[in-house]
Amino acid sequence: MSHDQDTEHEGTSEPKLTKKEYAKKLRREAYQRAKEYKKNDPREIARKEKAKEQRREAYQKAKERSKAARKDKDKDKKPRMDLTEQLVRAVELDERPLAPVISLDQARKKATVKKLTPSLDD
Repeated sequence: MSHDQDTEHEGTSEPKLTKKEYAKKLRREAYQRAKEYKKNDPREIARKEKAKEQRREAYQKAKERSKAARKDKDKDKKPRMDLTEQLVRAVELDERPLAPVISLDQARKKATVKKLTPSLDD
């Protein structure tokens, strides 16, 4: 048997393949069969489902931890002052205000009124 007879397929129009090409074709066909078997294998499908479920659980746990950490962080935060309070405080401390929402004259008046108004604790 010659090399030409080994690689030639009788009755087909496929070109002759070298030994190297024929081996490559066989490997590819074997790979495709294995891939198809793995795709339909019940054990492989179960393994993938289990891994997917574990990923989902891990994501939910991480999400809950993040939510709890954010809640703790928010609990420790001081309530924000509105801009008018910031301006009044800046005038009282004789500092430059952060954002001039009201005029400095209005802020000074409020600071003066605040100083002159007796507190209810006295």
